[in-house]
Amino acid sequence: MQQVLQRRVSSFLKRFKWRITLKLKGDIFQMNDPKNPPFSTITEEEIQPVLELLQGGDPDAIARKAGITKERLFRMRDAFLIQAERQRADEEEVILLRKVGRNEACPCGSGKKYKHCCLERHEMVKAKMDGEEIERRIAKEREQQKLIELINKTFDLLASHQYGKAIRTASRLLNRYPNEDRLHDIIATSHLYAGRCDEAIKICKWRWEVAKEEKDYFIKHGRYRDAEAEKPSLSYYYPPMTWLQKYWIAVKGKEYRSLYPEPQNIEIVKLVKDLQTADDTQRFPERQTKGYELRRNALHETIEQLKSRGADIIPYLLPLACRYSWSGLFVPEILSHFKTELSVRSLIDISMFGFSYASGASLHYLEEMGEDVIPFIKDAFSRDKTFDPIKTGIVSVLGNIRTHSSYELLISLLEHESPHIVNWAGGALGKFGNVEALPYMIAANERIGGEHMIDEAIQKLKKVQDLD
Repeated sequence: MQQVLQRRVSSFLKRFKWRITLKLKGDIFQMNDPKNPPFSTITEEEIQPVLELLQGGDPDAIARKAGITKERLFRMRDAFLIQAERQRADEEEVILLRKVGRNEACPCGSGKKYKHCCLERHEMVKAKMDGEEIERRIAKEREQQKLIELINKTFDLLASHQYGKAIRTASRLLNRYPNEDRLHDIIATSHLYAGRCDEAIKICKWRWEVAKEEKDYFIKHGRYRDAEAEKPSLSYYYPPMTWLQKYWIAVKGKEYRSLYPEPQNIEIVKLVKDLQTADDTQRFPERQTKGYELRRNALHETIEQLKSRGADIIPYLLPLACRYSWSGLFVPEILSHFKTELSVRSLIDISMFGFSYASGASLHYLEEMGEDVIPFIKDAFSRDKTFDPIKTGIVSVLGNIRTHSSYELLISLLEHESPHIVNWAGGALGKFGNVEALPYMIAANERIGGEHMIDEAIQKLKKVQDLD
């Protein structure tokens, strides 16, 4: 197995000699996603310690020579192996199915022409395959493409509110692809949107546990459980953090339904329905920033009317926040208009959903509240501890408020049991420029084995200390 993993990494490096981009986010390194800008870049030279480790070198000696901790070295190795496997699977599809012209850009992304880059090696790989192997792999790749088409159609059922049909279709597909997390996602989300929150909670919690086990297995063996040693798995697995966010959304969905007023205020219900016209893609076909601005302008009066109704409207709005929808984007803005305990706690809740705009907007409004929000953040860390790993956003808020109370809270978070939270707390403390935090940060960093954000903050404060 060690030789197999080493071959994968060596092959991966040959394909990407110019630059390797890694994103440092979560509890391990994760390879760069085009939708998320890289946190840092690592050259081939800098990744050399990983190769030495895979060749059987002593971890302690390699880490000392590279100037990193042993734990950090292992995390780099783990993430690199995951990406090497993903890249190998992607390349198999290129070799067998895609028709790439000699003078076209190489599909590996180097910017070179195919004939001057990977063509020769791809032809060599094909030449080594016998006819049956090629046919088997082509069949598997075609099955993968067909699966993606079926999953997209099932997501369309969910988007069109056909929850029962979405569940039945996804369930049938799961009989053949039991570990396909996109199908589990469709079923859990359909249950949540249909009001069956307990079912959604059960599925999300289960898949979160599976994701943790699968991650450990992949790191140890270099492949998923349902993949053969040298062949990719058809199933797509979500990382543990994604399922933890979905688990949290389902938990909050159940809570928000329990808060929904009975009897209902008909006028408020009508205003909320008017807000939901933002989800009408026939009326608003525009997407991304332009789509948001057009909807915001069209619904300006509705949003202002909701604000004018007072905090009583909050329980009516919260169910929208659990949906990944256009109308849900406006919930943080309306909540921020009120400074009640429910509105502030709800903004913290939404910040943990992992929704690209709504969660970020919630953090923005929390930050605008300044020191008044700190007791709520402190309270957030005293409850729902299972979900602490997705509370990094509110840790970053503390780093931007920069008062004595936020400083003290960050110092206390350096003792948190989650290395993920400690890393973010250290990064936030670096913004204060207070060298008195250094002993606490250094001790915390040693305890968790070294992490990028706290590492950088420590180096920054040491420079400040040297100037003094």
